[in-house]
Amino acid sequence: METRLLNYVEPIRRARGDFLYTYKGNRLVDLWKQGGRAILGHGQSHQLTILKNTLARGVWMSAPHPGMGHLEKALKRLFPAKERRIYQGLHRAINHIESLLGRQIRWETIPDPASPWERPEWQGLQNRISLWRPWVSTAGQQDQEQDILIPLLPFAWPESVAVLVLSPSMASQVPSSDLLSPVFAEYAQRAVYDLIKTQQEAPVLRVSKVLRSLSGSSIWKGSGLYWYADPRLSAEKYEKLFLNFLQEGFLLPPDPADPLILPWSLSPGLEVKLAKLLSFTDEA
Repeated sequence: METRLLNYVEPIRRARGDFLYTYKGNRLVDLWKQGGRAILGHGQSHQLTILKNTLARGVWMSAPHPGMGHLEKALKRLFPAKERRIYQGLHRAINHIESLLGRQIRWETIPDPASPWERPEWQGLQNRISLWRPWVSTAGQQDQEQDILIPLLPFAWPESVAVLVLSPSMASQVPSSDLLSPVFAEYAQRAVYDLIKTQQEAPVLRVSKVLRSLSGSSIWKGSGLYWYADPRLSAEKYEKLFLNFLQEGFLLPPDPADPLILPWSLSPGLEVKLAKLLSFTDEA
């Protein structure tokens, strides 16, 4: 993942909900959300409480612990029709996929179901492997068709916890789950349950002005929460776009392949400001 543009961002002191707060006292609306890993917002109190309580017990190494069972149960609720594997980090999960498919896999070669663009890097992998994002209209169909799903779950540390969701035929060919540290297992199960709860609440996007601007954009394409920059946009133009948004208090994805992820709602003032910015970029 490309993160060079983050060098333009002031150091972040804290984060809550959809907002990042810098050491200089400035506030940014986070439209990146760590590529989807902060889809529920930053500083979720339930997850923080679980994390603090587990750390306080002092068992930080990978060890037998009820947390693994809790995480497996949570994932079964989210993906009841599939097999699931849990690994110590995304790199291990991708290594297993490479062995399974007999080819090199990079993050950018994995098809993204929310993207309206067909990327050449995805050639040969459609209907075999896909990312999974919540609140994507094709998610149900995707669950049935794909042999391998890599869910973008609200885990802050993908280098420590990664999940594969597999068809039965694929599951029989990959190693069993790793044993995680209780710290990460308990944190991850709470994050999955928070996602399930939010899905059940069926939140509605309440940023109609922003959606109107996006629907007429020549740069952004997508639907619902997820909007992607035209891959034909040059790196120089995207950098200019990133800086324009940053100056106005909005953080775009540092990697143009990642989606702009909308908040479910914004204050009237921020919504008007963002809608105007998006309208302006039509001419950029």
